[in-house]
Amino acid sequence: MKLEFIHGDILDHPAEALVCSGNVYLNMSGGVNGALLMRGGEALQRQLHQYLQDQKLNFIAPGFVMEIGPEPFEFNSIVYSVAVDGWYDSSIELVLQTLTSALSIIELHGCKTVNVPALATGYGKLSKPDFGIALRRALSERGWNFQCIYVVERNAYGLEEIEDGYHRMLG
Repeated sequence: MKLEFIHGDILDHPAEALVCSGNVYLNMSGGVNGALLMRGGEALQRQLHQYLQDQKLNFIAPGFVMEIGPEPFEFNSIVYSVAVDGWYDSSIELVLQTLTSALSIIELHGCKTVNVPALATGYGKLSKPDFGIALRRALSERGWNFQCIYVVERNAYGLEEIEDGYHRMLG
């Protein structure tokens, strides 16, 4: 499996699947989810809120993942992934668990290419290097059946920090 670090817009980078970061209230309020919502993802937001209503919940637990859509987007699979708690705190362990769960869903669908954001590092309080560490652990703890995972970050400096954290685990 190949891993590439890409500077750009995660929604514009071609891939079969997308991991998107979310919050415990299942609101598409910012980051990747905010961009999805702005580009026509109102049906995705309704799907998430319907889940809460159907389950009679006000919020979900950190680590929750759920496949949404993917219409109207070009991805074959979109997995909403909650790697923060209600106060947007996180940890390497929570990101590791969440990312592993999201990638497992995507792998079951037979997708070979995946776009991944730096979970829990936007509104979330996890550092970009710590995301890199969690990513390395997630990718090394089992054999994945992907051709390529793209870590896509719109901030070039943030991308360097993610790569530094990822490579720090190699030493």
